[in-house]
Amino acid sequence: MKCLFGFALAAALLSCAPALHAATADEVEDATFPVLSPVVNALINADDAQDLVKRADAMEDSNELQALALYLAASREDRAQLRAPYQVAALLARRGTDEMLALRYLREADERGLWFGPMLAEDADFADLRQTPAFQSVLANAQRRYREVAAGRVGAISVLPPSPGVVAAGACPPVVVWLHGYGINGHLDESDQPLADAGAVLLGINGTEMIDTFDSFRWIGPGFDGTHRAVQDGLDALAARQCIDRKRIYLMGFSQGSQHAGALLAQHPQDYAGALLVSPGGSQATPTESKARCKRVVVVNGREEGPRNLRMSEDFRRLFGEGNQVRSRTHDGGHTYPEDWQVSFPQALRWLMGGDG
Repeated sequence: MKCLFGFALAAALLSCAPALHAATADEVEDATFPVLSPVVNALINADDAQDLVKRADAMEDSNELQALALYLAASREDRAQLRAPYQVAALLARRGTDEMLALRYLREADERGLWFGPMLAEDADFADLRQTPAFQSVLANAQRRYREVAAGRVGAISVLPPSPGVVAAGACPPVVVWLHGYGINGHLDESDQPLADAGAVLLGINGTEMIDTFDSFRWIGPGFDGTHRAVQDGLDALAARQCIDRKRIYLMGFSQGSQHAGALLAQHPQDYAGALLVSPGGSQATPTESKARCKRVVVVNGREEGPRNLRMSEDFRRLFGEGNQVRSRTHDGGHTYPEDWQVSFPQALRWLMGGDG
């Protein structure tokens, strides 16, 4: 990546150029170092183009020009990169003065096989370009590719049974359906084993729409019916493999997945027996009415979460507070699992499934 140093540094210098024309060399160096330092450090320490993109993502909110320099470097370093030229186009379009250059990089992303059509269709950065023939052509190509890429990935399931020796009550085991947060996926691994060892088959499901990488998904609206269908389809696929107790289906979610899990229990209580809601979050409104009665619900959130997440946690506590058994916990952290989750979450699941927990 050394060949890209000059380009990236020159781009970063643009942010302070107007104030430097009359400065001495020492003053220029002192003034530009804070601007150049993050870009230089990223170029020196990044493992590859993908790492550069991650570092650019992290700095985009604080300094768009620094991020632009890294996206450009990643785009030139790896011609297979899709997100790098896409992000360059988005940042240039956001400025409002570089529309032709933005379309150039958007077409470059298209030539490389841009496939995240849903993300492009709603990206506010391209609002002023949305009606141009060039944008519409790229969008059509991306939406076509998305249908091909998403097939077999959206709604795909991951299954984790209890460890040998863990006995589940009943002829067929209950199921805990795991709904992931925004931007991740439903893949389960050995770190999730304590959840399955609460005495249920753990079922992870990929969200209802891919975002911008093969392993990032979200649960889309409007409403929550699409998520309900995805969960039921996942349960049908699991039932085709093994016996499960459809009367004992429990929901567990984090962040956006937690909001959707709570909404599914409120709106479809005939299909779900209870829910563990961890740090609910999301852009949709929390349901204001619940059909759930005689259900067990656990709501967990961090004390240091943002105001919207704190409000949503309280909304769900109130929503299920009438006619259900609700347990609540606020831990000392933020929008994350509590440190003791490998112990406390299995306890919560055992309580949901009728134990003392």
